This record gives sequence, C-alpha cells and structure tokens, in this order.
Amino acid sequence: MRVVGPSRRAALAGLAALGALARPLGAHAVPGVSFGADPSRIGAAGAGDYVPPSSLRTVLDNYRRMTCPVMIQDAGPFAFVADTGANQSVIAAEIAAELNLPKSDDQPLNGVAGVQITPTVRTTLRLGARPPREVTLSVLPADDIGGQGMLGLDQLDGARLTLDFARSELFLDSGPLLPGVGPIYEMQAKRRDGGLFLVDAEVAGIEVTAFIDSGAQDTIGNMALRALAYSRYPAVPWKVTPIISVTGQTIAADYADLPSLRIGDVTLPSWPVAFADLHTFRMWNLVRRPAILIGVDVLSRFQSVCLDYRNDEVRFRLPETA
Repeated sequence: MRVVGPSRRAALAGLAALGALARPLGAHAVPGVSFGADPSRIGAAGAGDYVPPSSLRTVLDNYRRMTCPVMIQDAGPFAFVADTGANQSVIAAEIAAELNLPKSDDQPLNGVAGVQITPTVRTTLRLGARPPREVTLSVLPADDIGGQGMLGLDQLDGARLTLDFARSELFLDSGPLLPGVGPIYEMQAKRRDGGLFLVDAEVAGIEVTAFIDSGAQDTIGNMALRALAYSRYPAVPWKVTPIISVTGQTIAADYADLPSLRIGDVTLPSWPVAFADLHTFRMWNLVRRPAILIGVDVLSRFQSVCLDYRNDEVRFRLPETA
C-alpha cells in the first residue's frame, strides 16, 4: 500500500529538518532523516557509510530493487516483492498471460479498504534452493503490484528474510545473517495466525501492538491509537491524505508528526504516522487496542533488518554512526 499526495512528502521534509534536533528518548536512537543526503550514496559506499534515504521517493526506489528471484513453471527468474503484511501471494497479470498459466476460481483478496474478488491461477513456484511447490496465486496488474509479483506470508512462513537497505539487496534463506558493521539489536517476536510478526513498540509513549509490514510504504496506526494520540497531543497539526492498496482501493487517512517511535530498545525521534481504519487491522483482529504496522519508511532507517520466521526473532542493524 502507499500513502500519496504532496502533504505526505512535506511531512517527511519537515521530519528531515527536525531529525538533527530531536532528543533521543530511549536507550538507543536512530538518526532522523538526513536532510540533503545524497541518494547516490545508498549502496555505493561501504556498509558503515550507510545514510538513510532523504525522501520517501528514494525509500521506494531503494526498496523496489530488493526482490526475490522466483521461478514459475521453470521459467524466470521473476522479481517478486516480499510483503510480510499480506496473507496471499500475487502474480502480475502480464506474467500469468505470458506463461499461459491455467486459471482457477476467483478468490477474495484482502486490501487496505476491504476484500476484493480477484482471478487466480494454479502454478508451480520455486524459491531459491527450496523444492518446487504447487501454489494458488492471485492475479493483479503489474502497475498495481509495483513489480512482477508479491510473496505473502503463505510463501514466507518458515523463511529467514533479510532486507539489506545499505546495498539494496534482499536475501531469502541465504546470504549474510545481517549485513553491515553497525550495532545489532535483537527482539523476540510473537506469532499471530501462523505468520504475522508482532513486536514490542511504543508510539508517543503509548504501548502498541506492532507488526512489520515490508510491503507497506508508510507506517500506519489504527483508530484506537489515533484516539489516544489525539487526546494526548491536541496541539499537533493533523492532515488528511489517501492510502492506495495494490487492489486499487483507496481509503482516507489522517497523519501527524508524533514525538517518538520506539521499537524494542531503539527509538526514532519525531516521526510522521498515518492513521486509518484499515481492513488489514480487522483481518488480524487488531482493532480494539492501539496497533501499528511498521512500513519501509521506518525499516529503511536501519542498514539491514532480518525477519527470522524459523526462530521467531527480529534483528536490526543500525547505521554505524547511530
């Protein structure tokens, strides 16, 4: 999903100016966005020189290059995005047509605004060194997916997924455990419905149920969290922006710059958080208590992030200068 509109980009620019002035609130702090940082440095310098992207567009361009090579019926490899917030894997309609994949029954696909009935195909999928397996994939246009396909939790369960933001690389069940040279912090994660990773987190001093959504552009809180944040920080300016799902659905969201975001022992300074009544929160039964999905805008503050579905652990490697 993605948050769009010039107001969101302006919020990130405001964060860039505030990042250097914010006082760390936790045991360890990640620097704010470096205003004026050169995006060409990302992945070009040594791992210890990693500078987080300076704009949302750079975050997305960086992330779009981080895909898993997937073989479909011995053809490929095709570049699939890993989406830890999706429960169903998706293939681009153009690839399905090119390979003449056999159609299956239409099935519901969960989007941010609700459930949409989409066509599906049956095929053989192979990831890395794993043996091929028969799968059902939902079908969406490549432009909506932002790539040739998307790997959801149905394919990522039991995997070790590493996002190397410093080099714009993604590793699945292979590669270095956590690339880079900065300090490492580990967290024990909890499972929800066999796949969702829940981690210890706070937003503006409010304890939240948080899960890591590697397919989300932005960090988004539920309405229970919005109510608490609004009552505690009534002077903070709030704005409205749309959120667009890969299914094409749109839902309105409020957003505000809140004092801090803590994930485990790591605290980020003032951070723009969107709030919306996402179907995603209802799907995972995260409605009544404050909850948040942590998107790529936050994950890219780190050199690398490892989601270990084998051992139910999350590992973060901070920039060396953090």
